[in-house]
Amino acid sequence: MLATLLTKKTPVSKDLSVRLAPFLERGLIGGIPTTWQLLLGQLEMAPYVVLPDAGDKRRYDGAPLGHPLTRTPIVISQIGWEHFRVGHGLLSSPETLELHLAYVFHEGMPTFDLQLVQTHADGLGRLRTLLTEIETGSTARGRHHRRMIDLVIPRASDYRRQFLEDGGWIDRAARFDYPGPDETATFLRPEFTQLTTFIDYCLTQLPKSPREAPALEVAAQVFALATRRLREKGR
Repeated sequence: MLATLLTKKTPVSKDLSVRLAPFLERGLIGGIPTTWQLLLGQLEMAPYVVLPDAGDKRRYDGAPLGHPLTRTPIVISQIGWEHFRVGHGLLSSPETLELHLAYVFHEGMPTFDLQLVQTHADGLGRLRTLLTEIETGSTARGRHHRRMIDLVIPRASDYRRQFLEDGGWIDRAARFDYPGPDETATFLRPEFTQLTTFIDYCLTQLPKSPREAPALEVAAQVFALATRRLREKGR
């Protein structure tokens, strides 16, 4: 486990004009948000992705260590501290994103994460290589991760096949063929189901700079965004 934790991560480019170019070129996003817009957006999104949804227990039932208290230490041991990065994900290394998709069970096509993978050079190819190694056990790395994943994900091979099969999630992402609103998680707001919708939400609905409002108004807005889901759940 320690060897995995110490694996060197690829440096992450912060040039979003390059990282987001595949989506800009296809008209899937309208531009590049500012750092402030992205900060506000991830503050608002965080409670939706951190708080467990109703299907969490069902997805992991049957795995030897599928309970959150037992699976979380294993996932952290393999992914490292970046597992706790709950924002937009644009600062996560490709290795972190690949391992996240391998170790965390996603019900339905994980569009947001796959689009993040696509912002890295040969991201989908790297993901396919890792998942294939895990599925076939063709490398020491693959065999190691397969043993660990089998502890936390039930029927993990079936889960991986959804990525790897012809016309599967990786093939669809490569064609920019993403699911519609009726195929996405119901506990998420539509703007948080895809990186592209999140980017456009930040770009069009959030202020570009804290200088656009007085300090108290900025503080109130940050608090309102960060607690929106908690207030919704309260209702």
